[in-house]
Amino acid sequence: MKLRSTARSQTTRTLCIDLRWIDKSGVGTYIKGVMPGIVELLPDVSIVGLGDRKRLEEFSWSGSPRVRLLDCRAAVYSIAEQVQILRAIPSETTLFFSPYYTIPLLYSGKIAVTVHDLSHRIVAEIIENPRKRLYAQAMYKGLRKKSSLIFTVSDFSKSELLRLTHGPREDNIIPVHLGISPEWYEASLAPKIRTRPYYVHVGNIKPYKNLGRLVDAFLAIRDRVPHDLVIVGQGEGLITGESREFFERVQAASDRIHLTGFVSHKELLSLVGHAEALLMPSLYEGFGLPPLEAMAAGVPVAVANAGSLPEVCGDAALYFDPLLIKDIGEKLVLIATDSALRRQLIDRGLERSRLFTWDLCARRTAEGLRSMLGSDRK
Repeated sequence: MKLRSTARSQTTRTLCIDLRWIDKSGVGTYIKGVMPGIVELLPDVSIVGLGDRKRLEEFSWSGSPRVRLLDCRAAVYSIAEQVQILRAIPSETTLFFSPYYTIPLLYSGKIAVTVHDLSHRIVAEIIENPRKRLYAQAMYKGLRKKSSLIFTVSDFSKSELLRLTHGPREDNIIPVHLGISPEWYEASLAPKIRTRPYYVHVGNIKPYKNLGRLVDAFLAIRDRVPHDLVIVGQGEGLITGESREFFERVQAASDRIHLTGFVSHKELLSLVGHAEALLMPSLYEGFGLPPLEAMAAGVPVAVANAGSLPEVCGDAALYFDPLLIKDIGEKLVLIATDSALRRQLIDRGLERSRLFTWDLCARRTAEGLRSMLGSDRK
């Protein structure tokens, strides 16, 4: 019996996952979406989670006997994280998985990583800063060279990774679409927060989100619609925040334009679920979850015909040119006043949203991870 136990322990595979990002917008949503499935779909794998142990213990999947949590609170985007993550990874680790592009560059074991977008290679506010530019270049170069498996969240992100970086392989890059939580289908049942009709935008306030043109377009048509514009998202403490001039323009129109800052998840469900339309004018997105979440909530969507948004939204969105303020404005009026169009977008949106589930995302992710856990190839 003792010999059998020893043999079994020698064949145990250990997956170590960097979970420090679990409360960050975007990446945190991804981690929360896939972790239950990863734990369930890899029943013969020991899983080690790195992050704020007390916070991670709040999630039900952390109670699995196969899950072990280790405290690692290294600041993201720092040199210190390169040292601390390296020290935190257990020696028995078979595969290290980073759900974001910041990998431990000096780690010699097998690495899997998820690339959400290449914004850190093309956004002016980053590439114009030498320190930020060099950091991003080193990370993308390192992950292409060292990673055994690279997930991207869309075909668009894969094409951008291949366009902007170079590596020894391309066959290890796998697009896996993100998913949406079932609760979005009942978002309209949440208590109303606002009484006036409104458009909503969800996302951190960064220049490439193109909110400056959205605000200009809204101000140009505000006398033609009764709607307010509600912008939901963090505006402070970002490495690529909007300009002071943007916030001054918004403040000058505070009777019709509202910045909520960070909101709770319950508030977010309400703000999206009761909106007349969700708007996403981004110049660049690697995926774009808010439009799909709005579709699930039965809210019509108008988005930029840029980045990954056409791939994700398909024929279920109203598109505009994100560089043309006039076109954005006209589409705002159209989506608010054309009842036949609204009905069509709502119906198509509900159908489209059902194609994107966290179960499917987790299944494809777990399949990729298992292929590396059972392989000796780096």
